[in-house]
Amino acid sequence: MAQAHEILKANRRAKRKQYWRRVVMVVILVVVVLALGGWYLWNIPFFALARITIIGTGKIPTERLTSAVENTLAGRYLGLFSRRVNWFYPREIILKSLRQQFPELALAKVTNPVWGTLLVEAVERRPTALWCEEKETCYFMDQTGLIYAFAPQFSNFPLVTLTGSALPILIGSRPLSVSDFEFLRDLQTAINQQLQANTDLAFQTVEAVALVEPVDYVFEVRNRRQQSHGWQLLVARREPIATTVSRLTSALASPVFLADYHSATTSLGSIDVRFDRKVFYKFR
Repeated sequence: MAQAHEILKANRRAKRKQYWRRVVMVVILVVVVLALGGWYLWNIPFFALARITIIGTGKIPTERLTSAVENTLAGRYLGLFSRRVNWFYPREIILKSLRQQFPELALAKVTNPVWGTLLVEAVERRPTALWCEEKETCYFMDQTGLIYAFAPQFSNFPLVTLTGSALPILIGSRPLSVSDFEFLRDLQTAINQQLQANTDLAFQTVEAVALVEPVDYVFEVRNRRQQSHGWQLLVARREPIATTVSRLTSALASPVFLADYHSATTSLGSIDVRFDRKVFYKFR
């Protein structure tokens, strides 16, 4: 009896093992079928992004942006699943790629507004100044002071030019912090307004600024109506704008300065407002 009982138990274990083997096989088969079916459905053209639409660009050719997006979408997840799929496209990877390849973009937005279409909305940076390492090598700067693109040569200078660093400044970097650049722009505006308010200097404007280490700005001022030499305005960087403008106003309104200015046989060379209670000026 004992022997028969052992045989019965062995048969039950064998049947149980066979049952679980069948269950595992069925599960594996279902997983394989689902995986193959999912892979097939994922990669069929019906679910693919068929169109890439670029809006908002002006200077950057849409073909370049389209090509950059196409290159990103050409990849595959895990080497199997297409990236070019509605809803599941790699948005962050596309944005990162656009930021790296196009520093001229201030903002980019990627959406999938309608089936089969990927929409890229771009906002380009607007130049507010030029950064020049040499006269032949200049770059555009945006409103935050970021250097973002090479600038062509101009017959005249529509933007104020900044110079002064002994080291090369790369695209994507800043010669000045954002706050310092904003301060410099506000100071430049205040100086131009003061010059335009003066009858003798009304057509003169700041053309360039040299960043003289460690504490000074040298503003190059030129008469827009003449081709003669301009003059320099020397300013302490950390001085409040109101203080600098007050000193400049006092100097330009001084009877001594005006008498020298009108009687001088040479052009004005510089005005130095870096020192408290004293303004220095000289002629060429």
